[in-house]
Amino acid sequence: MGGTPVRILLARHGETVYNVEGRWQGQTDSPLTERGLAQARELAHALAAEQVAAVYSSDLGRASSTAAEVAALHGLPVLPDRRLREIHVGAWAGKAREQIEAEFPGSLQAWAAAPSQFHIPSGEKLVEAQARALSFFADRMPAHIGQTVVVISHGAVTQAILVCAMGRTIADLWLKERVDNCQISRLEWTAKRGLELIELADVRHLQDVGSLRGWRTTDQA
Repeated sequence: MGGTPVRILLARHGETVYNVEGRWQGQTDSPLTERGLAQARELAHALAAEQVAAVYSSDLGRASSTAAEVAALHGLPVLPDRRLREIHVGAWAGKAREQIEAEFPGSLQAWAAAPSQFHIPSGEKLVEAQARALSFFADRMPAHIGQTVVVISHGAVTQAILVCAMGRTIADLWLKERVDNCQISRLEWTAKRGLELIELADVRHLQDVGSLRGWRTTDQA
């Protein structure tokens, strides 16, 4: 037995202007669109009946704005943590696919095919982003044994967390499953077993507001 787990409700931030424009965000920021805010509110309503003890978020605006909608319904503050930030995309930040292809030919194909082996120019390695995200869980989760927490992060980092919870390695990315804006993945954490996936990418709460169906982590983070 691994002991009493922490229940984790892991979500990605709502849709942003850069998501719609097809620009890479990384650790730069872009505000939520009207639909992104609607997604965040639907996420909050979907989690309203949960007995949430804490709401953690990346400190980037698009994630903290999403987290604020969830936290408000529980009377909780948003607890920011830089380790939940998106992967740093370096020279790609703010650029569209066409610009990246022109400046760094072949790099997007390499990122799509084997991201764990690719280092974004002037950016962060995916394994480094995963390591800092996993350190967040190791540090923060022991305080929440037997409780439920919400964690709001980003596309690539969420996939890096999920692949670990599946018992797989960073080399297995990308997941074939979509990780849409404001999806909910349910996980458990114990000190002995670490992260374990319970349910992947629930989007039933988004039926009325929809999502940017053309988006993939391999397109823009």
